[in-house]
Amino acid sequence: MSAHVSIQLAAIEVTNLLSLVDELVTVFDDPRSAADPGMARLTPDAYPADEAASRQFRQATRDSLLERRRADAITVRDTLEPLADSAHPVEVALREQRLVLTPQQCDAWMRTLAAMRLVVAPRLGIVGSDDHDPDDPRFAVYDWLGYRLELLVRAADEHDLPR
Repeated sequence: MSAHVSIQLAAIEVTNLLSLVDELVTVFDDPRSAADPGMARLTPDAYPADEAASRQFRQATRDSLLERRRADAITVRDTLEPLADSAHPVEVALREQRLVLTPQQCDAWMRTLAAMRLVVAPRLGIVGSDDHDPDDPRFAVYDWLGYRLELLVRAADEHDLPR
């Protein structure tokens, strides 16, 4: 059993992921984000039939949940930064780089990729599976995040990482 997961990322993917992670951290750091529909997806209503219980649960858990999600995003950023190169000539943009993740980093990556999809979905109007149009180019980021998440889950499964 290997204690680490190795994934390949093209240089342009590193750049794009860093940008998306930075945007996610900005959303976490913005006090106005409480009204953001994407943030609502990150902190779902625990008791939809009981408004008082939902409010109490949210008050007790929201800040710690979002802080954990923010810490996960920072972990992703920290693991990506060594691979970053701000200037990507066309011939280098698709060059793959190897990234090795510890089990804890891998978990943070999976949670962050899932969180990014949750934040992007309402911005695209995705509420259910019927709302996704794979032929619409606006959905490319959503699909790409899902693809990256699936590859990471498979890599973790192949390495039989402890959960």
